[in-house]
Amino acid sequence: MIDKRRLVETFIRLVKIDSLSLKEAQVVAYLQKELKNLGLVSFLAGKPRGGEIGNLIADVPGRGAKKPRLLLNAHVDTVGPGQKIRPIRRKNVIRTNGSTVLGADDKTGVAVILEVLRVLKENRLKHPPIRVIFTVAEEIGIMGAKALPKSLLKADLGIVLDSGEFNKILNQAPAQINMTAVIYGKAAHAGIHPENGINAIKVAAAAINKMRLGRIDKETTANIGVIKGGKATNIIPDEVMLKGEARSHDPKKLNRQIKQMQVGLRKEGRKAGAKIMFKLEKMYPAYRVKENSRIFDLVARAVRRAGGKPIAKTTGGGSDANIFNALGVPCLNLGTGMHNVHTTREYARISDMIKGAEVVLNFIQELIR
Repeated sequence: MIDKRRLVETFIRLVKIDSLSLKEAQVVAYLQKELKNLGLVSFLAGKPRGGEIGNLIADVPGRGAKKPRLLLNAHVDTVGPGQKIRPIRRKNVIRTNGSTVLGADDKTGVAVILEVLRVLKENRLKHPPIRVIFTVAEEIGIMGAKALPKSLLKADLGIVLDSGEFNKILNQAPAQINMTAVIYGKAAHAGIHPENGINAIKVAAAAINKMRLGRIDKETTANIGVIKGGKATNIIPDEVMLKGEARSHDPKKLNRQIKQMQVGLRKEGRKAGAKIMFKLEKMYPAYRVKENSRIFDLVARAVRRAGGKPIAKTTGGGSDANIFNALGVPCLNLGTGMHNVHTTREYARISDMIKGAEVVLNFIQELIR
């Protein structure tokens, strides 16, 4: 029932619309028209700070079934470089020329949802009530989902389409805490009186060298990703800003890792006579959906009906599913064919996108059996 050609054409149209995080107004306008063409009324809610527009929401009344209420979600924003994307199709793969990302993360998911809605309408298939939520600003801390009023998440279970291979079911994801640290040293002339200064970069380097970073254990990771500071080579740098993160499926390990990073910075700061200010931000909580749960069983059946072998998978990344699960809606993150995401080598595998659409359609049919 999935119209393969239409699905691919929809995806290609979507990726040609610029939609960097907080700048999603054009793609939301396109989706509003597509939903209207399906006879659906949509509305906006939960505009994140600094954003052009809020999340786009539409309700699909049930046909032949009043329950359970289903949430379908994908995010519309992309990472950079993501302007003037020009998709190139070669057989089963869509990619770019390497100058930009493709935007398969997450426009494969958006395209799949539109195709599923079209199939349900065209074939007058029975289905439960569906709430569609296209979120904004997911790539910069899941800001769109976090801005949604809780009252709008009236669903019994949900599917988030924000992953790769169609048969891999992401049922566990970590929590994340971001850390910003500013090191205040003392400026001095680097050639005449270097001993009068306190080198903030040196403090940062010494602390980072002793931090546990990368893969800490099977549940925990940490990274320092941004360092900014210094004015000139002949000035002892008096201020440096670091940005890092830690993620873990275990909240105790997460707090322990962040504390280790802070303690190391404080220790090196004291040794050098520098002051350090910290800001911590809890980005999202962890989630785990058990393999013996109803939603996992239904998704596994849907994957098998699509010809795949369902595999439960733990991910190291966050998604809107983290927020929805925390707010009481059991959600799984499913694949729609995105690969090498967040790089200019990103590509979409068409066969996985089609299978992803089949899985969602199969899942909806399993729900009302």
